[in-house]
Amino acid sequence: MIKSYLGKSKVKNMKKNKDRKNRSTVELVLDPRTKLILYKMLNSRTFDQIFGCVSTGKEANVYYASKGNKEMAIKIFKTSILVFKDRDRYVTGEYRFRQGYCKKNPRKMVKMWAEKEFRNLKRLQKARIPCPVSLHLKRHIITMQYLGENGWPAPRLKDAKLNLSCWQELYYKLLKYVRIFFWKAKLVHADLSEYEYFILIKKSH
Repeated sequence: MIKSYLGKSKVKNMKKNKDRKNRSTVELVLDPRTKLILYKMLNSRTFDQIFGCVSTGKEANVYYASKGNKEMAIKIFKTSILVFKDRDRYVTGEYRFRQGYCKKNPRKMVKMWAEKEFRNLKRLQKARIPCPVSLHLKRHIITMQYLGENGWPAPRLKDAKLNLSCWQELYYKLLKYVRIFFWKAKLVHADLSEYEYFILIKKSH
């Protein structure tokens, strides 16, 4: 199993709310259909084992998995209708939604959203921009390269311990990649914050 990344106080709070959080995880991510898809992926050897959740977000949760000696991340998009109440602002301008979309069918919509992210990752790889390598797509589930080692996720940018010269080098390198993002991959990073994982640093230092 993966290691715990939480402090003692957070672990205590997690234990207090264990039942509520378990229900929330099941309702928003691991519903019966999702479990069935994961079971089929396991049988087809897409991965050998799936462990605990290493990251949670508004749109998806990320789980740690492995295939042989290879570490993997499994991103599962949430299918609950509660997640889609403000989805309009996310799909504005998306080509596949130019003729509208079925707001009453969140599963169909989240499948398209997962496809969009999978395609974007492929475009970034083609443009040689450091990003997680996308491996497989199955409806609303994406498997990709795991950023971290031995179950530990890579630290976020705000947690990176670097000296001034490294920060300066990273800043100029980041500007270069933002330019490639736009001119070569035809994409714009809409959440480039200090809470992102520092794959650029990992690739460089």
